[in-house]
Amino acid sequence: MLILIATLSFFQAQGPLFTEQPGELEFSGRLIARPLQRNDQELSRSLESQTIHYFSATDEYILQVPEGQDENSYATTLLATNHFEYVHPDWTCYPLGDPNDPEFPNQWHHVNMESASAWDLITGDSNQIIAWADTGVDHNHPDLSAHLIPGYNAVDDLAEANGGDTSDIHGHGTHVAGCLGAIGNNGVGVAGVVWNMQLMPIRVSNSSGGGAYLSDILDGARWAADQGAKTVSASYSGVNNASVGTTGTDVKNRGGLFFYAAGNSADNWSGFDYADTIVVGATDSNDNITSWSGRGRGLDLHAPGSGILSTVIGGGYQAWSGTSMATPLANGVAAMIFAANPYLTPDQVQGRLYASCDDLGAPGDDDTYGMGRVNLRKAVEAALSGDIDLSITNLVTGQTATATMTGAEPYAKLYVAYSSQGLAVNTNAHLEVGFALDSPLLLRVVRANGMGTAAFGMTIPVALLGQTFWVQALGMNEVSNFGSHTIR
Repeated sequence: MLILIATLSFFQAQGPLFTEQPGELEFSGRLIARPLQRNDQELSRSLESQTIHYFSATDEYILQVPEGQDENSYATTLLATNHFEYVHPDWTCYPLGDPNDPEFPNQWHHVNMESASAWDLITGDSNQIIAWADTGVDHNHPDLSAHLIPGYNAVDDLAEANGGDTSDIHGHGTHVAGCLGAIGNNGVGVAGVVWNMQLMPIRVSNSSGGGAYLSDILDGARWAADQGAKTVSASYSGVNNASVGTTGTDVKNRGGLFFYAAGNSADNWSGFDYADTIVVGATDSNDNITSWSGRGRGLDLHAPGSGILSTVIGGGYQAWSGTSMATPLANGVAAMIFAANPYLTPDQVQGRLYASCDDLGAPGDDDTYGMGRVNLRKAVEAALSGDIDLSITNLVTGQTATATMTGAEPYAKLYVAYSSQGLAVNTNAHLEVGFALDSPLLLRVVRANGMGTAAFGMTIPVALLGQTFWVQALGMNEVSNFGSHTIR
């Protein structure tokens, strides 16, 4: 038999593996267990009597704790077999963030994130789906209803199209929805990070208190990715459980990115660092980490989370605080990167999201701020810029200017384009790239050498004195940086 009861007393002597936090993380009488060996049929048979559900996508069992045992004793028993990568409670998780000042006068976070200048370039993509796993949504809210699409009730395992209920049973989900996707420029209420995107609600709780099994939160995220959501977030407790990282990897394999809140208890999350799940902390209006935000090596980045004005049930607006608010804001920024450049992979979007953050702590990735605080304008620009380095020297009338490109694919054909109109989000389906020039015109076609370098010269006409142009190089699946150049 796989279960080795004899080792139980040793593990119990070390103290409990798991401790409840009432109102934040509570035992549910269930465990999430992932075997070391995938598709272990013998193990599957031994667990059959306790198995509530098996998720083949992540090779995770949802197990009922046997009568006479509790979460700690049963998990200890299972782990002692050395057949599991991890076993932890299928916690009852709770929404994060409490109502604050309902008269909060404006959305300060958009100033810090430079959202307005980003919206000058793009406000979303009406064909793209953004999702959030929460308590549902107010389908009649005037700042949300026009962009809502059918979602999923993870508790009932029922799509909304088949009768699943995604109405907001608590209120938290509606506030989160407005943070990421309240319709902008419609003369009503507030603006989300994305103005023009399909909003897919994933309801993970059927309790008026908002409590949800961790497994339902994660199942909901996977379902959203399966239905085409490019980004999905969870504003719940429970981030420090290995299945959260496993689900992030699975969501990425399905073409999306998964965001999870760092929590509001000032926990130091230095015991994990997920490769694919993006963990989000909260900052205040002065760009300081809030006193209550989770922190530590496990955090990847931060977003505004104090006094965030958003939508609430009944058509109104309130300012709430929490990493619950920060997480959908980060979700929205990543969604805008996907929208600006649909040819990017999830790994590329994640990299650009990190690189575009405003660095608030020690240089680079630090244990307080991670990569920093999200910046929407910089994120959109990062979506339209790539690894080719383009430089132009000697922009003087009557003289020869030199354009040099490095870092291209060896022998790549490069199309150098320019614009006198400025910047805009553009795509080239033939080259499968997104780029940043408004009304672009072709300047030159060149071929890179075996080292990925190309250069050409051009004489600057006197008539161009004082004019400003924006220039960028495009190749197959690659683009250069872009910038403005004024003729002297």
